[in-house]
Amino acid sequence: MKRLLAVIRKEYIHILRDPKSLAIVFIMPVLMIFIYGYALTFDINNINAAVIDYSQSEISKNLINDFRNNDYFHITNLSNEKNPFEKANKLLRKGKVKEIIVIPKDFSKKIKSKRVGEIGIIIDGSDSNTANIVYQYNEMIINAFTLKLQKLDDLFNVKTKVYFNPELKSANFFIPGLVAVLLLMVSALLTSISIAKEKENGSLDLIFISPLKSFEIIVGKTVPYIVVSFIDAVIILLFSYFWFNIPIRGNLLSLTVFIFIYIVTGLSLGIFISTSAPDQRTAMMGAQMATILPSIILSGFIFPLDSLAPILKYFSYIIPATYFLKIIRGIILKGSGIENFGLEAGILILMSVFLLGVAMKKFNKMREIKR
Repeated sequence: MKRLLAVIRKEYIHILRDPKSLAIVFIMPVLMIFIYGYALTFDINNINAAVIDYSQSEISKNLINDFRNNDYFHITNLSNEKNPFEKANKLLRKGKVKEIIVIPKDFSKKIKSKRVGEIGIIIDGSDSNTANIVYQYNEMIINAFTLKLQKLDDLFNVKTKVYFNPELKSANFFIPGLVAVLLLMVSALLTSISIAKEKENGSLDLIFISPLKSFEIIVGKTVPYIVVSFIDAVIILLFSYFWFNIPIRGNLLSLTVFIFIYIVTGLSLGIFISTSAPDQRTAMMGAQMATILPSIILSGFIFPLDSLAPILKYFSYIIPATYFLKIIRGIILKGSGIENFGLEAGILILMSVFLLGVAMKKFNKMREIKR
């Protein structure tokens, strides 16, 4: 019994002397409960929808108000624009709106004369889950509206089209998201251990006394992994295309440019973690925590950003996958061009510059201390 108690005591001492592991054991579950508690919901509010009302009648305006006066939709009325449908279509391709509601010119006249009045609705199907929810919300609001028209439901016809993913295949939504998550994770992991490994085996001191500048060391350690990560990206995309039949409707050159920018962002994040971590194990754990969980939960990969709590939604803005998901889904499923994602590309470039700049500053401090 004494020997058993001695072993137990020894293990307790070992645990208490490893505060990093203790932090992960106690903080990680609380963090996951907090994040999942807010993010694990498929209820969506404030869905952006564009409305084109050619009728401009009292009935059509009442219908628009029914869409506007609830928590489900945020309505942008494009009826007075010069080319309303062209503008709405651009917003749909950019992901700025999730659906377009078109009310024909003769809508009110047909209903008043006891003929069938039609409404056209176009839903963005690139996110199959959101598309299904939007369809259900539409049905609920339109059914309530027909009841107000003295139950004239037989005079009301809604024609719904689903763009970009008409079959609403889940794979078409999830596979591009997986590409984004895997690329960030692999890129960050590759470079996260590069400097940390040098610290651990003592070879970093030799680099410090070399004539190389900090910029040259950081860039030199990043460039080889760009090639490795890019080959990895090509393999993942080819497998997705041939095995899962994921369509690539956009320009491959545009996709290549954005993948390159995204990879550099991931590698920059890895270098930043590597300069901050004391050893390889901490660097790898840091890279995994900074990429996998946030990219899956808070980037729009599974849960729509509109369903997140405000604090988590703001946090999603600093996750690189949030921006690349819009890009890859836009190019692969919608056939969107390079001009539609200038803002997302600019933010990823700024992230890379910031992370590399901080990493170089930390590296210079380490160099000064060793000298």
